[in-house]
Amino acid sequence: MSRLRALGRRFVLAECFAGLAGLAWALSSDTLALCGFIGALVTLALQAWQHFALSGLSYTRTLSASRVHFGEPVELEIEIVNDKALPLAFVEIDDTLPRHVAIDGAAITQHFGSPPRLVQVLGLLPYQRVRRRLILTCARRGEHRLGPATLTSGDPLGVRLRHTTVPASERLLVYPKCFALAPSGIASRVLVGDHKSANLLAPDPIRVAGVRPWQPGDPLRQVNWRATARTGALVVRRFEPSAQVKVAIFLDVFLSGVSAFAPESDELELLIALCASLVGELDATGIPVGCYSTGSAGGRPLALAPRRFGAAEVLEGLARLVPLYSLSFEALLAQASARLSPATSLVVLTTELSAPALGEIAALRRRFSVSAVQLVLPDHPRLFAGGFDALLSTPYLEDWREREALELAR
Repeated sequence: MSRLRALGRRFVLAECFAGLAGLAWALSSDTLALCGFIGALVTLALQAWQHFALSGLSYTRTLSASRVHFGEPVELEIEIVNDKALPLAFVEIDDTLPRHVAIDGAAITQHFGSPPRLVQVLGLLPYQRVRRRLILTCARRGEHRLGPATLTSGDPLGVRLRHTTVPASERLLVYPKCFALAPSGIASRVLVGDHKSANLLAPDPIRVAGVRPWQPGDPLRQVNWRATARTGALVVRRFEPSAQVKVAIFLDVFLSGVSAFAPESDELELLIALCASLVGELDATGIPVGCYSTGSAGGRPLALAPRRFGAAEVLEGLARLVPLYSLSFEALLAQASARLSPATSLVVLTTELSAPALGEIAALRRRFSVSAVQLVLPDHPRLFAGGFDALLSTPYLEDWREREALELAR
């Protein structure tokens, strides 16, 4: 019944014109009857135009890449199709964009407290297809969603309008910014090279790495008699270790003095970018790297064990990382380290450490090599170097987004 009432309200103007035409015809007023007939016809035409305006109208977005690095441009292709014989005098498209986005070739409108919007207005001929290519640059890590979009069209006079919503269909994952760490190679040289694990690794008799001079205590079965006869000196086979040194980075996303309701704070973003830079440098040297954090990624705790070629998975987790504290940093250290092999080098990445966390690190140093990398915030004390096997630090920089390199100091 309510639909019938609504339908009746739509045609009330046409009924009035039709009544006027009938009354004028009865009074033998041809001019007034013609006006009433034309008015009813135009009203019905506009009503039909508004009813079918959005039929056969489609709006699609396509990104040239679904994963990009921080600040890397990506092409956004927009396609609008009017797949019907009815032309459209205007189509207004109001599309929602991620925050911290810039687009070349289009104007973005944004009101206070609302996300940026891409507004487009155009007319479409029957069966016309329009494509637009824009360059989108996002200067904020994370998983961003494009949409939803609202399409508005109607009759040529704009009296009757119809709206429809196109849901969000494209997602863009932006990796954290990665710096070139200076001096070159300092991360792998200090965090791994200068401080080996105190646990000796057993040699693997299958993996022969070469020969070396004989030393007292070497078993005779390791003597390479052919090389001994050739060189005239007693030499033994040298084997590679049965385990490889790995690095597990422990990222503390709790920042004292920074509101927990500000997940996009610049201090936290720089800390995550520093973590991504460490992961990239260690992976470039062939060192298996993993990452554990007090935050969560994709609704789950970020806990990725060190493995070869695992840097891409770690960077993806860091891109989705949000500061939701499921457990304390000392609890994270205790739980995760219990599943790590003795050949693993632990790296603590933080701005400051609580007394319980320092106590847990002191206990871990009996089994592991534990280093620390500190992002020194203003008015925050530096960590005590004696509490770690190695300590690197870098100060917080306001212009870190414009920098390409980040200097680490002992």
